[in-house]
Amino acid sequence: MKGIEKLTHITEDQRKLLILSAKQYKRFARIYFEVLEVTPDSVSVKIKQLEGPTEKYLSAKDLTQRALDVFAGMIPVDWKFNIMAVPFKFLQVVDVDYINSKKDALGLTDVDLSRLLDVRPENLSKILSDNRGLTKLGKAAFYYLFKYLEQ
Repeated sequence: MKGIEKLTHITEDQRKLLILSAKQYKRFARIYFEVLEVTPDSVSVKIKQLEGPTEKYLSAKDLTQRALDVFAGMIPVDWKFNIMAVPFKFLQVVDVDYINSKKDALGLTDVDLSRLLDVRPENLSKILSDNRGLTKLGKAAFYYLFKYLEQ
């Protein structure tokens, strides 16, 4: 857990428990905790989820609840507890490098991709050479096409 050293008010046992909880969330759900700021009357924590093999992603509300559960009893009752939840967004993953790596892993050619996506080969070539940016719709198309082909 990043920034745990900022929590000077907790005991060593509480520190070990926080580290253990953070390791378990990181291992099983790719959820990461970071203590951003500690003031005399408040604590700010960031919780984010990255892409994981189980493909079970939590909403910002669920991530906030997980942070509340992990830090229960660690923050004094009269302190303010600020949580910044950052849920996983698959569109952040999709870029030209992602497309090329998935294309190579699945053994697809540019012609195959253009046929599967019903995109003209010259437009696909512009996208893959990074001359034409990917829109959200384009990113979603590539992401779900690769997910479908991996099944």
